[in-house]
Amino acid sequence: MQQIPAGSLGLGADPLVVAQRRITPARLVALARLGEWCLALGALTLAGFLQGLADMPLASAAPAIAVGLSGLWLGMLLSRPAPAAPLGGYDHPRAAWLWAVLAVLGVSGLAFAPVSGLGLAAAASGAAAAWRLALVPLIRGLVQNGRLGLRVVIAGGGAEARTTLQHLARLRGQGVSALGVFDDRDGARSPPVQLGVPRLGRIAELPEFTQRYPVDMVIVTMPPRAEERILQILDPLWVLPLDIRLAPHDSKLGLHPRSYRWLGDLALLDLFDRPLRARDAVFKRIFDLSIGAALTTLSLPLLALIALAVRLDSPGPVLFRQHREGYVGAAFTALKFRSLHHAQRDDGAVMSVAQGDPRVTRVGRFLRRSSLDELPQLFNVLAGDMSLVGPRPHAVGARNRDLEFAKAAAGYAARHKVKPGLTGLAQVRGFRGAVEHPEDIRRRLACDLEYIATWSPWLDIHILARTLPAVLSGENAY
Repeated sequence: MQQIPAGSLGLGADPLVVAQRRITPARLVALARLGEWCLALGALTLAGFLQGLADMPLASAAPAIAVGLSGLWLGMLLSRPAPAAPLGGYDHPRAAWLWAVLAVLGVSGLAFAPVSGLGLAAAASGAAAAWRLALVPLIRGLVQNGRLGLRVVIAGGGAEARTTLQHLARLRGQGVSALGVFDDRDGARSPPVQLGVPRLGRIAELPEFTQRYPVDMVIVTMPPRAEERILQILDPLWVLPLDIRLAPHDSKLGLHPRSYRWLGDLALLDLFDRPLRARDAVFKRIFDLSIGAALTTLSLPLLALIALAVRLDSPGPVLFRQHREGYVGAAFTALKFRSLHHAQRDDGAVMSVAQGDPRVTRVGRFLRRSSLDELPQLFNVLAGDMSLVGPRPHAVGARNRDLEFAKAAAGYAARHKVKPGLTGLAQVRGFRGAVEHPEDIRRRLACDLEYIATWSPWLDIHILARTLPAVLSGENAY
């Protein structure tokens, strides 16, 4: 597989650096919309206090409040982000014109009714317009320095890929970048470079590429009639935590325009979606940070006591650091309290801990039975390597003697579509302990895939609530 040319990311940005600090357009639009709601509602509330509505009887203030909220709701309805535009229109001053018009109308109405819902609507609209105008230079700057964008790779070459690349080139100013083309063909049918975009390798090499570089979407450019070839292309790709779309060029399906998902003027059909959309990912991260920070703070005395007990029980470091597979299979350093004798540690997790294992220390036996050895992973959650809830992280190349987890269960890599978790659906269902047989990992993988497919905030809360009873039961823990 070829190295990706740095220049293809825009302005010579280093793709590995971008991966650490980049935001996608969908996530930015979700945050911008949330900020718009909060700012407009805050301005409406402040205007109400300044107009003295708080001191008025509810019956007198209610009509003005109702008009103000109705104006805000109408403005939000009419100013929804443009779905076909990657940045939702927030990158252009015209995105603020509707709010500005509503603000002018509201201010004009104040001449006839100094205390009215129009004044509230004017304040909310003015705040929203100012917010959108302030975002324009910020968004353009983020696009220019490569910190905001949608990274796309093409699966399939030839004329279909060229047509898709032409559409994507028109969206470059909105942060859309075509990183490269992956195709199994060579020669004239799939040239080394098309419209400045290189062919980086074969389809089978694409999953490895997504672990090394930030990718948001895969666009399959085979025509729909090539069903068998599309299935071959998708076989190594469906496990990736990416949006996978089909660009149905020369399609004979005759679908209605609403059947497509539009990226600018490029019509796409959904094949697979990433598990967490932009708003979901933002919510989950906020949830992890808030609950994780609270749990970490409450656990500090317990962490100190456990650290002291580990230190006094046996020689060696308090913490055991191990490389584990995280989001998209990328390795990170997971933290645990050391539960094995330091001289007998298993850095590669080649042999699972069994019941009565002599390698386990006295304190380590209690920590493993109670799962308190995993408590330092709260810091992994705060750092962003893990989530509170998700598939448990396995060691890189996880195995137990001759049993390789990835080979024992088809679709094993699909568990990396989300961040690994401190707890998960498999754990609260009692699937803990050593993996001795292929069926052990298959049961856990089935739980992981069910969690990914059915994720919701309530499912995370439900799993967290069930974690403590599951840990106290001590089932399969040793």
